[in-house]
Amino acid sequence: MLWRAGLVCALMKSVSPSAVLLGPMIGIFAEGVILQIALSLLGRGWLGCMVGGAFAVSYTLLHKIVALTFTYGIDLVRVFTGIVRFASKITGWQGLQPANVLFTLVMVQSAMGVAAGLAGWYVGQRVREQHTEEQGKFVARERGNSVAPFHRAEENNRSLVLLFTWLLLLPMGLQLIGTASLPLSVGMTAMAAGGAILRYRRVAKRFVNVRLWLEVVLVLLLSALALGAASGQIAEGLEAGARMALRAVLVVALFGAIGIEITHPRILRGLSKGRLAVVHAAVLWGFRALPAFLASIPDIKEVFRRPTSVFSYLFEEVDSWHKRFSERRLVLLAGERGEGKTTLCLALAERARRAGWTVGGIASPGWWVEGGRGGYRVRDLLTGEERLLAVRDGKATGISTGAFCFDKEGIEFGRRAIEAAVAQGVQLLVVDEVGPLELRGEGWAPVLHQALTGGTRAVVCVVRSKLVDEVQKTYPLLSSAAVIRAAETNADILLPLLDTLAGDSIAQAAPVISTSVVGRQ
Repeated sequence: MLWRAGLVCALMKSVSPSAVLLGPMIGIFAEGVILQIALSLLGRGWLGCMVGGAFAVSYTLLHKIVALTFTYGIDLVRVFTGIVRFASKITGWQGLQPANVLFTLVMVQSAMGVAAGLAGWYVGQRVREQHTEEQGKFVARERGNSVAPFHRAEENNRSLVLLFTWLLLLPMGLQLIGTASLPLSVGMTAMAAGGAILRYRRVAKRFVNVRLWLEVVLVLLLSALALGAASGQIAEGLEAGARMALRAVLVVALFGAIGIEITHPRILRGLSKGRLAVVHAAVLWGFRALPAFLASIPDIKEVFRRPTSVFSYLFEEVDSWHKRFSERRLVLLAGERGEGKTTLCLALAERARRAGWTVGGIASPGWWVEGGRGGYRVRDLLTGEERLLAVRDGKATGISTGAFCFDKEGIEFGRRAIEAAVAQGVQLLVVDEVGPLELRGEGWAPVLHQALTGGTRAVVCVVRSKLVDEVQKTYPLLSSAAVIRAAETNADILLPLLDTLAGDSIAQAAPVISTSVVGRQ
């Protein structure tokens, strides 16, 4: 659980409005991995928590050293060594050596980690032992019910070409700064960094940060002092400092640009497919729970006065959200052509409305021509509106599959209907159907993951019987869905079943459910 929690937190950081993303994301995930290894090897007792805390917290210093060295180059090590030796010479303290300074800093960080690990273990033990009777005493602070948009609208236009351009420019630019003349290095850095600053506001914001420029000026002066004094040439030290500053400007600008462009929709869609779909769902639920958790944190004084009670309360919140997530009703309504899948969906929607449910999504009623299926329309179950979806024999311009041609406007209409239903938080969401188009990433595929992770009380997806296994393999979130044969049920049976389906209760729903293909959470 620990490394997975670290991964989810790191991915949540990826949509932060900050211009510095990749470094913290790596650090967060690494700390989760370190804790996982420590507790796996040493157990979940005080020893594992203490050692894990020491290594996880001291890692932050190592991460910072590596990040600064990458930003300013190997000359930064020479600057640090020169300063420590200069201080040793001035003070006459022979024990003041670079290795000793680093060791002392690591020990300080480790001591902080030991204290944090032991505190966590102690509070955790108390939480397990203490009954949560005091939880009602905490009053949630008003923090709002939503999370602000993460990116400005003008930065939502991502480009894979630019992403690969920045990825290529970074190593080329660093190589050039280290080998070319200083004027050429200045010109190249100005062009590359300037392009990133002009395109991305978040990168530009990073360069108006006073702390960055103070750090650059400090490195420049220390380089002149340490390297110039060591060689007897101040000019040489200044040039080395200038190259370090150029390197920092290039790294900050291009890493900021890469961090933005890496959120390209095609990349994000790739992360929502296959086995990664579960990770994507965890991140979405993390964001959904975040406002409630922020509002649940009591005053900071209360945290220090009664940490055990506070954490007991927060863990109750965790259990509540876990229950909400695990109790999603996911159903695959399976059947062959002509077995009444769409008719059942329409009847189910009407029956659910009479029972007080809010219903949304899409159904695809068809019509017959001379004994054969002539085409389909797509109906928005939230509004009742319809559009042409598909016709036989290519009488519409769009996507062809089998004997039917799908209308692009009809597909867009259906996608918007699904998105609107998720946004309004309907209790029953119907997707009719998930078929060959969705298996190849078309049709309702771009919004299907959103439908499956939107917190809807019940989701019913129509699928042909022969495609059940393939659909569950393509969309792993549906592997836990109950598979119900349309020919063996009706709306009066199905609606109460949707109201009870959750976790292990799926297995108790026979004979309506084909138990041979029921997935388990």
